[in-house]
Amino acid sequence: MTLERILKDLGTGFLSLERGFVFGPQGQLLRRNIEELWYRYCVVQPSYNVFLSAPDRISETLETLQRVGALYKPFGMAVLEESKVGWNGNVISENCKLPSHRVGKVTVVTEAAEGKDLYHRKQRERKVWWRKFSREPKRFQLTEAKRINKNKEVIEIEAQFSFGGVVVETICHQQDVKKIFKEQNEIENSLGDVHIVEHMTSLDWACLTFLCDAYTPSDTHTPCQLKLHPKFSPYKVGFQILPSDDPDSKSQEKSRLLLYLNTLLKAEGIETVVATSEKGMETLQVPLIVVVDDMTLQNGLIRVWSQLTTLHETIHMTDLIKYVSSRCR
Repeated sequence: MTLERILKDLGTGFLSLERGFVFGPQGQLLRRNIEELWYRYCVVQPSYNVFLSAPDRISETLETLQRVGALYKPFGMAVLEESKVGWNGNVISENCKLPSHRVGKVTVVTEAAEGKDLYHRKQRERKVWWRKFSREPKRFQLTEAKRINKNKEVIEIEAQFSFGGVVVETICHQQDVKKIFKEQNEIENSLGDVHIVEHMTSLDWACLTFLCDAYTPSDTHTPCQLKLHPKFSPYKVGFQILPSDDPDSKSQEKSRLLLYLNTLLKAEGIETVVATSEKGMETLQVPLIVVVDDMTLQNGLIRVWSQLTTLHETIHMTDLIKYVSSRCR
């Protein structure tokens, strides 16, 4: 299975590489969800402070943090930026030009004595993160470490596919802090003997990788399928309503109930989509679909169908928010 075939089957609603990384409406949401999860795990959740900075204002950020006494080691500096450094040229066609891709980078400053340990711990943490959201976790592997010079070592996380390996993240251990702080000698001197561990993720390549990971090719009986992890899915819940010209009063009542449940989920920040056909739900790759019937109008019980497992679960509609949040957020 080639990369070109996968993207063609999925359609431009997700991603096209003809003019760089061009995301369709679903692809935009997918990349946003990946970026939000990367931010949560790499910036919010570490036990040490991680400060977000603009790429061209790192020096100013460091000076501000030094004045307020926040440079307690270890600490990290995170940036989100467009990188023009090429990645994975071996898996794309010669006619495909990718001028830039969006990356998330965290540079962690730690005591020299703890640098090597943090470097190896970060490798394990980041590999686990990628595997956590994959249909085939073993496809994400660490490559052999590369010694750039006596002060710098780099290792990569690579996803293995039939069309080749896709590098999704690089992790670097560096002993020479001058490469980071440049002319900020005062800050450098105040930090003392420190090491740097830096991990950089390509969010665009991550989006492409998880699309390929979730893809199941079509056969004679079923079209191609995309079984994304629910946390990444562009839409978490789908509501199929009947056309407005349906004369059945109960059908109209059920449709109004679905629209009410849709409003409740949206108020909680949960991505939903409303469609009038089952095919639309399949095309939009919605992991959870809410189904109401005549009994729902009597006792409030709804069925939630998972497109990932093809199983139904019956819950009370008052538990819908909790049910969806526990599986998709």
